[in-house]
Amino acid sequence: MADDGIELFVGLIETIDTPGAIDACRRLLSADERIRADRFMFERHRRQYIFAHAMLRMALSQVASNVAPSDWSFAAGRYGRPFVAAPKTSTALHFSLSHADGCVACVVSRHEAVGVDVETVSRRVAPLSTALRFFAPEEVEVLRGLPEPDAIERFFDYWTLKEAYLKARGFGLNLPLDAFAMQVSRAGIEISFKPDIADDPHGWRFSLCSPSPSHRLAIADGSRADGGLPISRNAWPLQEAAE
Repeated sequence: MADDGIELFVGLIETIDTPGAIDACRRLLSADERIRADRFMFERHRRQYIFAHAMLRMALSQVASNVAPSDWSFAAGRYGRPFVAAPKTSTALHFSLSHADGCVACVVSRHEAVGVDVETVSRRVAPLSTALRFFAPEEVEVLRGLPEPDAIERFFDYWTLKEAYLKARGFGLNLPLDAFAMQVSRAGIEISFKPDIADDPHGWRFSLCSPSPSHRLAIADGSRADGGLPISRNAWPLQEAAE
């Protein structure tokens, strides 16, 4: 991987969930991860957790090919953000992982301030009522002016972008969603902050895509690199486990 880049790994579980794949992926996990997987009440949630965390391990090993997927270990920061604890690589690797109802995505970069979020686009959502509870006033006003189908699409644009930003900052849910606002237009995607938020909006780059008709994905890049980091999209690194 180039020093200045973001590697995006994304896939749909239905393309990998074949006989034997779940067992192969489970073997890559740590003992603690297996225990956590077993705590899920529903089988689909258990399988999604296993596939997601195996994908992360294989994605890291695709970038750092001298490390086996099962050899990675992780710890959590102040606000719960996971990071690579071992082994130490020549250049530190940072990642962000997200999964939602059948879709898994992670980004790997040598820059810490990167985040990804994927959400399932639900046509049953009431975008305005949810936005009134959580979003910035500017975003609510945009949603008010859109017909419902467009409002739903824009709602998930906002939601994934906001979550990706929070993950890139490592804040978790410790920064309210109405403390910053996203602006999405044909010209690009921008962010603005309330006066008491210490961040520079010009230091952020964002991107959106749809891994499937049912999913929306956003990447936040706070590297401050000129023009933003190039993003390379990779297929499932789990294909061998599925075969």
